[in-house]
Order: sequence, then structure tokens, then C-alpha cells
Amino acid sequence: MTAVVQVESDSASRLARRELCTLLRHSSHYLAGLSGGLVVGLVSFPIFTRAFSPAEYGLMDLAQRVVVMLAIASKAGLQNAVLRFYDKDRFAADPPEARRFYSTMYLGTLGTALAVTLVFLAFRGLIPGRIWGPIAGLSGLVLSLALLRSLAATLWGFLRIEERTKAFNATTVGTRAATVAAILALLPLAGRTAHTYFLGTVMVEGVLVLALTAALLRRKVLRLASFDTALFRAGVMFGLPLVVYELAFAALGSADRFLVRHYLGANVLGFYSVAYGLAEHAGDLLVGPLVLAILPIYMRIWTSSGPRKTTEFLNLVWDLFLMAAAGILAIAIATARPLVVLLASSRYAGTEHLIPLLLGGLFIYANYVFVAAGLLIQKRTMTMAGLLVVAAVFNIALNCLLLPVMGLNGAALASLLSYALCILLLARASSRVLPLRLDAAACAKYLAAGAAAACAGQQIGYSALVPGILSRGAVSLTVYLLILYALDRRVRGAALRAVRAVKT
Repeated sequence: MTAVVQVESDSASRLARRELCTLLRHSSHYLAGLSGGLVVGLVSFPIFTRAFSPAEYGLMDLAQRVVVMLAIASKAGLQNAVLRFYDKDRFAADPPEARRFYSTMYLGTLGTALAVTLVFLAFRGLIPGRIWGPIAGLSGLVLSLALLRSLAATLWGFLRIEERTKAFNATTVGTRAATVAAILALLPLAGRTAHTYFLGTVMVEGVLVLALTAALLRRKVLRLASFDTALFRAGVMFGLPLVVYELAFAALGSADRFLVRHYLGANVLGFYSVAYGLAEHAGDLLVGPLVLAILPIYMRIWTSSGPRKTTEFLNLVWDLFLMAAAGILAIAIATARPLVVLLASSRYAGTEHLIPLLLGGLFIYANYVFVAAGLLIQKRTMTMAGLLVVAAVFNIALNCLLLPVMGLNGAALASLLSYALCILLLARASSRVLPLRLDAAACAKYLAAGAAAACAGQQIGYSALVPGILSRGAVSLTVYLLILYALDRRVRGAALRAVRAVKT
């Protein structure tokens, strides 16, 4: 009996390692596109923070939050239905079925986006002036961008399901680069305002949607007569719970912008938006590829091998994620000040103390891909949405309490605590379906090593920004790895295997 258990355990371990390799390979594909997007973002970030005043930059961030929420409603979850209802072999053998799928998903998204736009225009007068007033002058551009992004999400979904990763990466990165170029070209003509920013964005994303739509028309997979009401209804019913979840998440991540502007003013919102943007850039390379790649993998393990092997795989990847997150956070803390001055200009100096709280909160929330796996597997997205609503209400209440007393520190702290509450609630609900094991001792090692690495990096002086960032980052990373090597035998084992691999 013991031998059988051991064989099963070895088999589960081999499966987990094999799927981990698959995860890393898939993540690397997405990482290529995300890296290109990050490069564009890092180039455009210092340009925009210098081209626009803090008040205009804050207004741009505020309006983007509204675009996100409108786009989520406009998509009606159909971008998720694209992934669910695609059948490669069937569509290859039956072109009319392929036309039915593409036409229904595309035209359905267009229809729901137009409906959301009309409903919003009809009831816009009911929105309190303190919320809508600051961006009222951008209404047309905001609504246009929301419609375009809902269509783009479905079109990009087509590229993903067709496994056209090069086209996917080229269009995502190319769109971002072209948007930056268009905005810069418009600045001398239209002025350094949020209106110019959104005008350039709408122009480029409109061209993207037209180009991808034209490609579908050339393939003859888009026809009005092929629209299937039953498939559209099934797609909406599948995606609608995810819409509620996405809206709840958007509220959790966006409410602080409106409250910062209300309590502290437009200029201060610009400073907060810059700090938040830097934190998001720091976390994107780790979190983005992981989120895109891990879901289909653990869904497949659950279907083929059951909950025990799914749990083992998730526990392994979760531990690696926490290790990487602690190291990145340490480097971000050590390099925050020169990074802010380099990327955002010296007028934003002083916001670097917000980055550890904001990045820490974003990393905490990223744990949902692990702790909420049971809820995702069981498709209990409404439960997830309800818990996010609780966290969003908590976030709003904390901001109302802390902003008048602590200023921007209160907003950053409220974000971190709200994300922590969200993860605790998700973990509690999901553990009933798929309990995971958090290695508290390992987490303590990562935190201790990260704290020491951040302190060591901050001790390095600098006279120039780029050398300062590189030297502080290198010292922090080296100290972090050395401490983990000393404390964790798994790290020592991995290091020895890497050395042997290099020698052979």
C-alpha cells in the first residue's frame, strides 16, 4: 500500500513539473508581447508625465477608469465566450459553422456595445456631478474608446484561439506604440490636455479595429445573415457572471481615484496616478504572463487528473510566485526614488514612498489566481464578484476615513488592506472546493530576505540616476538570492542543478 502511494506521489510530482514547464513556455510567449508593451510604456511614461500637468495626468487616469468599466459592460462577457465556444476541428471541417461563430461573437459584441452606449447616454444625468463632472468634456471620446476596446477584446480573442501569437503580440505592442506616436503628433496641434490624449488613442484603436475587421471580411467569416441568436444568448449567459466579477474588480481598483480627487484635488490625483502607474509597471512582467497562462493549465489538470494533482501543481507555482514577488518588491523599494525621478521627473519626487504599499497591494491581489482556483474551476464567479464587492466597499470606507487624515499614504494603505481582505475572503470561500497549503516558514524567509535586500540596496549612494538604479537593483537582487541560498535548501538544490547544467 505504501509503495502504491509513493508511486502515485511520484507521478503527481512528475505531472506538476511537466505542467510547470508548460506554464513557463506559455508564459514566455505572452512575456514577449508584454515585454514589448512594457518597453513602450516605459518610454511613453516619462514623456507623458512631462508633457501633461499633474492635473491633466490625473484626469487622464480618472477617465481611463471610466473607459474600463464601460468596456467591461459593453463586452457582456463575449470575449470569454470566444474562448469557450471555439472548436478548431469542427470549424475547419464546416465553414458555415465557423461563419456562425465569428459573426455571432463579433456582431454580438458590437450590438451590446452600442446598447450600453445608448443606455449610458440616456441615464447620464443621474450620475452625481462630483463623479462625472471632471470628465464630462471627454464624454464622446470616452464612449468611443469603450466601444472600440470591447470590439478589440473580441478580435484579440480570435487571435488567441487561433494561436496566432505573433499577430497577437504585433497588434498589441504596435497599437501601444502607434498610440504614443499619434498623441505626440497631436500635442503641438491640439494642446497638452487630456482631450488630446484620448483623441490620439481613439484614432489608433479605431484603425486597429477596422484592420482586424477587414481581415475577417477577407476570410469571409463575417456575415450578418450568419448571426445566431441562440449562440449569442449562450455566449452572454456564459460570460455574464464574469462581467459582474470584472466590474467589481474595476470598482475595487478605481474607487480611490475618485476619492483622492474629491478629498485632495486634481493635482494630488496626478501624483497618486503616477505612483500607481509605476507600481503597475513593476508588477506587470511577473503577474501578466502568469495570469494569462496558468488558468488553462490547471483547468486541464483538474479535468484529466483530479483535485489532488491540481492542488500539488498550484502549491508549487504559488510558492515560486511568492519568492519572485518578494524579490521584485525588494528591488522596487531600493530603486523607487531614482526611478520616480528618471521616469516621472523631479516634480514627482516624494511619491516613491507610496510604491511599496501600492506594489505590495497589487502583488497581494495577484494571489487570486491561486487562492480562488477552486471557485474558478466550479465557475462560481458570482461568489467571487460578491466578495470583491465587499472588498470594494471596504476600500471606499477606508479611503473616506484615511484620506483626510493621512493624505495619499491613506489611499495607498487602503488599497493594500482592501486587496488583503479580498484575498482572505476568496481563499476562505475557495478552500472548501480546493484547499491549498501556504508554506508560512518559506514566506517568512522570503519576507526577511526581501527586507534585508531592500535595506542593503538603499545604502548604495548614487550621483546619476541610471547607474543608481542599476547598482541598487543589482545589490538588492544579489543580497536576496544569497540570503535565500543560505536559508532555503530548495534554492541551494536549484542552484546546484543549474551549475551542473551549465557545465554539461
